[in-house]
Amino acid sequence: MSQLRLSPREAALIDLLARGHTDATAARELGISQRSVSNMMRSLMDRLHVDNRFQLGAALGALNIVASPDRVDGAEAPAGGESV
Repeated sequence: MSQLRLSPREAALIDLLARGHTDATAARELGISQRSVSNMMRSLMDRLHVDNRFQLGAALGALNIVASPDRVDGAEAPAGGESV
């Protein structure tokens, strides 16, 4: 896989989703709409040539873009959230 450049907003979104936030809570944290979150996810999937969020998470992990949840600011992920 090639190198992937993330915008600061994309990186923040990936971080929030990897910590267990839902699209709705990530959108609130970032001050954007859920539709913007969906559009950003679709853009990332298209750029990495994957078909779903599971494949996206695997691709981001393979590129060492997704940090381990226990490494991220010691923040605890919200319960019941969806992942990347």
